Amino acid sequence: MRALKFLGTLLLVLYLFVGCNFKNQKLKESKEEVNEMKEPVTVTYKVASKYFIKNDVDELPNKINSREEFEKYFGAAALMGKDGKPTAIDFEKEYVIAVTVKASNKSIELQPISLTKAGEEINFDYSVTEGGETRYTSQPVLIIIVSNKTEGNVNTNPIKTVVVDEHNAKNSLDWSGKYEGVLPCADCEGIKTTIQLKDNGTYTMTTKYIGEGEEETVEGRFKWDIAGTVITLLNEEKESYKLKVIEGAIQKLDIEGKEITGELAQLYFLQKK
Repeated sequence: MRALKFLGTLLLVLYLFVGCNFKNQKLKESKEEVNEMKEPVTVTYKVASKYFIKNDVDELPNKINSREEFEKYFGAAALMGKDGKPTAIDFEKEYVIAVTVKASNKSIELQPISLTKAGEEINFDYSVTEGGETRYTSQPVLIIIVSNKTEGNVNTNPIKTVVVDEHNAKNSLDWSGKYEGVLPCADCEGIKTTIQLKDNGTYTMTTKYIGEGEEETVEGRFKWDIAGTVITLLNEEKESYKLKVIEGAIQKLDIEGKEITGELAQLYFLQKK
């Protein structure tokens, strides 16, 4: 009898021990799953361009799910040429996250930093870069397009506000005028180049491949970057042409706006005449 009682007690202890361990293991696994769910995951997106925010809009919802709702806040800013159409948005498969700031006469640029998801929270971080005053009032907007497969509560976070030094090439240098020089060429002696920058934001560029071909002239408008140091020559038929403005010269940059390095770096300057 005592043996049976002892055996029963032993089985009860074993049951409680195994049950406790099983419960602790489940709690541990549950905590690990929660931690994994809260670990931020990078989400892919694309930036929409060629849209403007309507004049009567002061605030934007963090998330826009339909074409009808989108058109309450934005209009299409289509331009001529193959790249002049606004970025296509398929609201059956995608939604939009949009941010803006209040309209002002300051030069302000919004740039995406990251889009991540942690649990049910989607976080969009972006930078706000503030420059000097302009002669007009504008309201910048940043729109990104996200797949409907990424579901959750959208939070928009301005990460940093950078005030750009107002003393820059745009407002401190006598940059308007004619620049001349010979730029390097991969399969010829060089490209004789003349660029005329005008105060009204337009330019004329003439190029001639030395030893071959005819002289070519293109005209268009140019725009300054937010820092007021680099200009981009805009032309529908050619890729963007970026130039850094310095005292008495302009420096041709690569397509990403970076300075060209190497043995020929010093040859990518056009001198002011």
